[in-house]
Amino acid sequence: MELYQIRYFLAVAETLNFTRASERSYVSQPALTKAIQRLEEAIGGRLFDRGKSVVQLTELGHAMLPNFRRIYDSALQAREQARRLTSAQKDAVRVGVMCTIAFEQVLPGFAAVLEGRIAVALNFREGNLEALTDALDRGDIELGLMCSPHETPRRFEALPLFDEDYVIAFGDDHRFNGRTQIETAELHREHYCERTFCEFSHYIERLLDARGVELQVVQQSHREDWIQAFVRANFGIAFMPHSLARSAGLAHARTVDCPIVRQVKLLRLAERPPTPAQQAVIDALRGYRWPAADAACVPAPPQPAFNASNS
Repeated sequence: MELYQIRYFLAVAETLNFTRASERSYVSQPALTKAIQRLEEAIGGRLFDRGKSVVQLTELGHAMLPNFRRIYDSALQAREQARRLTSAQKDAVRVGVMCTIAFEQVLPGFAAVLEGRIAVALNFREGNLEALTDALDRGDIELGLMCSPHETPRRFEALPLFDEDYVIAFGDDHRFNGRTQIETAELHREHYCERTFCEFSHYIERLLDARGVELQVVQQSHREDWIQAFVRANFGIAFMPHSLARSAGLAHARTVDCPIVRQVKLLRLAERPPTPAQQAVIDALRGYRWPAADAACVPAPPQPAFNASNS
């Protein structure tokens, strides 16, 4: 039983809707559903009755709800107490970077931190959206470079850094080679290599479904290097951020009739005032001149203002 599973359970119990709970939890709906299923396996019974249009707590779910609330609240209180007791030692800043973000693209933004007045030791870790969100909640990292098609939950403050286009990557022998733009209808029944850790995969799938475009998934992997190897070897095409396609040396084109963009943000827990070292990192990233997306963008949902200096 993991704390994030309990957090997802509480979100579903409050909303009685898996879609809204996933958006509130800042994870995809399949990831939330799988976590609930694992929690049910650990408990030994169903926690929710899932109808076609209604989600309700089972008798077991009602019985476990106050217990899970106490467990979750107690864990947060214990972690906050531990954070306060060790705050004097925290001259290091732990930063999570999503595995779908090209590290070499964001690393220069942190270089200014090393030149600042405050000595900061930067520790980086990689993870997918679900893992890094949980790490922020647990206090395992203080800052996270992340992106999601969902609105940022209110418990986080988000500093938008830059927008990045999604492209279709393909091998040198693919029929798209030499093209810089394609129509989404041309993707129908294309062999597709799915990036299973991609935070936009289900969002893109819904966009294509709405246009009657069906992809034939031939390979799946959470490893970006494997997906890139599949594409390079002409197993199929793949949607991926422009920086990943460029760094891998893959031919790529944009979907001209349906441009897709993600916004990379710096997230932190709003309830925890930043330390001087953390604020130095925030200020450096805020002041860095990030590259702008070079194609038309799908507007991102409105985000709350990031005001770390006044936290």
